[in-house]
Amino acid sequence: MKKILLFAVALFVSAASFAQESNLDASGNIQRGPYETNAFKDNWFVDFGGGIQWTTTNFKISDGVGWAGNINVGKWFTPEYGARIGARFGTSPWEADPNTPVLDVNGFQFWKADVLWNWSSFFKGYSDSRKFDFVPFVGFGLVLAYSSDTDNFLKGNKEFGFEAGVLLNYALGRNFALNLELSSQLNKEKAFAINPNHNSGRIPFIGFPTVTFGGIYKFERADWTRKSSTIAAYTAAVAAAEAAASQAQADAAAVKAAAATKQDQAQREVAQVKEELAVAQSQASDYGDLFEEPIIAYFQIGKSTLTVTEKEHVKYIAKNLISRGENITFTLSGNADSKTGSARRNKQLSKERADYVYKLMTEELGIDGSRFVVRANGGNDIFDTPELNRAVIIEKQ
Repeated sequence: MKKILLFAVALFVSAASFAQESNLDASGNIQRGPYETNAFKDNWFVDFGGGIQWTTTNFKISDGVGWAGNINVGKWFTPEYGARIGARFGTSPWEADPNTPVLDVNGFQFWKADVLWNWSSFFKGYSDSRKFDFVPFVGFGLVLAYSSDTDNFLKGNKEFGFEAGVLLNYALGRNFALNLELSSQLNKEKAFAINPNHNSGRIPFIGFPTVTFGGIYKFERADWTRKSSTIAAYTAAVAAAEAAASQAQADAAAVKAAAATKQDQAQREVAQVKEELAVAQSQASDYGDLFEEPIIAYFQIGKSTLTVTEKEHVKYIAKNLISRGENITFTLSGNADSKTGSARRNKQLSKERADYVYKLMTEELGIDGSRFVVRANGGNDIFDTPELNRAVIIEKQ
């Protein structure tokens, strides 16, 4: 019997070892972990099996063979590591009396928890197409024994037990695999003793080498993600974010530089106007002579506010000339380009432009409002060029 079992195990392992795998990267290197842990609902399984076991006392295997069965529920947290809880049950033939060759048959239940270590995934990397898995495990639990004579649990015969073994799994599909389990259980011998003094002179431990064959059903199964892939994706995302931030800073600096350039240009133009007005002031004996020609404030198409540069021009003239000629009154004539927009819109736009210049004179510069008369001419083609008609004309009355 033992030789047949050893031959079956060797055949199972050798057949599985030729299974093809596809866990190589583009360079032909094995892709190993570490892997991310999965969600609680993922990668649960149930395994079951039946077989035979022997009883060992004093490091000797008994002549009797008992039957064994097991069922477990477990979960894989990563491709390498998992856990399961379950029970082994069966019979344990052994020599109850060391002075006689008579075997006493006891039954037992072993409720236990195991830690699983998948060597195939650990050493060769995880592969979804792998057929064979070599999974050592260790566990501990509680042994409950009962007598074959009474079919009752032996009073007080409860002991902690330890087990170790290996699972040899051969996948038949994504959710099902064959399972050959080789293990041995170890616990105190008195768990099976009707007479607590019967084991005088023996080593007080009993073992159960066990071989079972069955299957594994895998429930909701999720693929595994290597942490290196996650880290690479995270690093790429961080690099992209940093690049975007750097680009945003560069764009902001460019906008700031452009604004500074425009401001410098406006300041130069204002300085030029100041210089021109200073020359005009030095040549004029009377402020009124400066207004023989109208002052014109130009607006952009569709706008009722002046640009920064044009506003500075008007403010400078107003502060240096208009505000000083206290006895001079002016007409603020708002105009619009008749070739653009409706007559109604042009009328409204010309009024808004005239009102804008009026508020600039009175509210910002503090000039007496009684010195201005506001008119809205609407679309008024004073000049041949349309751009010149989008203006407020400041004329001395």
